Amino acid sequence: MTARLDSVAVGGVFGPYYNVSDNTLNSFKKLATAAMPDSIEFRQIQVVAEDAEKTKTLADSIYNAIKGGASFAEVAKKYGQTGEPTWISSANYEGAQIDGDNLKYITAVTTLGQNELTNLALGQANVILQVTNKKAVKDKYKVAVIKRPVEFSKETYSKAYNEFSQFIAANNTLEKMIANAEDAGYKLLDRADLYSSEHGIGGIRGTKDALKWAFEAKAGEVSGLYECGESDRMLVVGVASIVPEGYRPLALVKDQLRAEILRDKKAEKIMADMKAANATSFEQYKNMANAVSDSVKHVTFSAPAYIPALRSSEPLVGAYASIAEVNKLSAPIKGNGGVFVLQPYAKEKLNETFNKETEEANLANMHARMASQFISDLYMKANVKTNVIYSSKNRKPILKSRPVLPGGFFIVCTFHFLHSPLSLCNFIPTFAFLKEFCFNEKRYAETTSIGLDAR
Repeated sequence: MTARLDSVAVGGVFGPYYNVSDNTLNSFKKLATAAMPDSIEFRQIQVVAEDAEKTKTLADSIYNAIKGGASFAEVAKKYGQTGEPTWISSANYEGAQIDGDNLKYITAVTTLGQNELTNLALGQANVILQVTNKKAVKDKYKVAVIKRPVEFSKETYSKAYNEFSQFIAANNTLEKMIANAEDAGYKLLDRADLYSSEHGIGGIRGTKDALKWAFEAKAGEVSGLYECGESDRMLVVGVASIVPEGYRPLALVKDQLRAEILRDKKAEKIMADMKAANATSFEQYKNMANAVSDSVKHVTFSAPAYIPALRSSEPLVGAYASIAEVNKLSAPIKGNGGVFVLQPYAKEKLNETFNKETEEANLANMHARMASQFISDLYMKANVKTNVIYSSKNRKPILKSRPVLPGGFFIVCTFHFLHSPLSLCNFIPTFAFLKEFCFNEKRYAETTSIGLDAR
């Protein structure tokens, strides 16, 4: 809507137009425009007495006293308040449904001039309000909006069901599906892995039958049509290949392994060159070819240190800093983004006092994390089978011996009004087709380090 407001005059109407984010038809009227600050600093004194009349009398007295030159902060302290200024951003109220006293309060804050004072009468109290500063003045709009959800008809559903059924019947193999999907108006989507520990396919509700089928099918097979979602999806699933239980094939992890091996080999070469240079000082290392230097402050053992020169987080920097001696040069250390040499030049002790409750809470959280890690280790070593798929009729577990489907496809027919097919699914079996149906056919010790880039 924001992009369209500039093109509409005050009093003008725009629309109707389709909003893909919430599947609605929208129209709006531009009622007014004004230059208003994006951030406002203000301070206030809340006034409450025994009844409304005494509240008004007291509020008027406070208002007149400040208006006559009394200190806002001193008057506020007299009534048990700080009177300190605070900032409010337009993001706190723009786009929210505001009415009653809240609307009256926000209107006063946004329309008062700088250093202007007002006595604002609300339902249960009065507020002495003063705006002290304003920043980032921008054009603001008052807009009336009409939204209507888009719903498909039974005729639309029936027509799409028949067309989808005919497509599946005519393309009952993986090869045919892939070859003819685009010609039939379907979009191919990808999913690298589908695990039996998942509860559905593509984040779509009601797909457990399709998931059960996928782990019973053979490579190359195509399922029948599944109606799922909120009666607004139709799905067909196919299996491209299956990874047996155990280690993944080299072909599926070769890119990851190649990156790890290259990093290790580069680090070995850099460390050999650094050793051959016989450097004994920080400056000597700094003058080596392709070396970069950087200073890192606030290094702690509790979190990895980010090295800007290497553009990487380095856990070993924090680990070394916790035991290092000031001004003592380290040996070359292989990190995530390069090989580095460290020389701590300052070490400070934080001015923190011991708090028993905080320490107990931290220890409890640490023990919980350690327990989770221990349980994970036990789980991995016990060879626990997590690939349980439930039967849709009697909910009895059916254990499967195949934990991963590395490839497959699915077709989804949706009756939501979507401009982008990819907005439906971010992850799903390896090949997937998606079709939409729309009435209008739219679719994060101080240490100095030297790092040699290992990338």
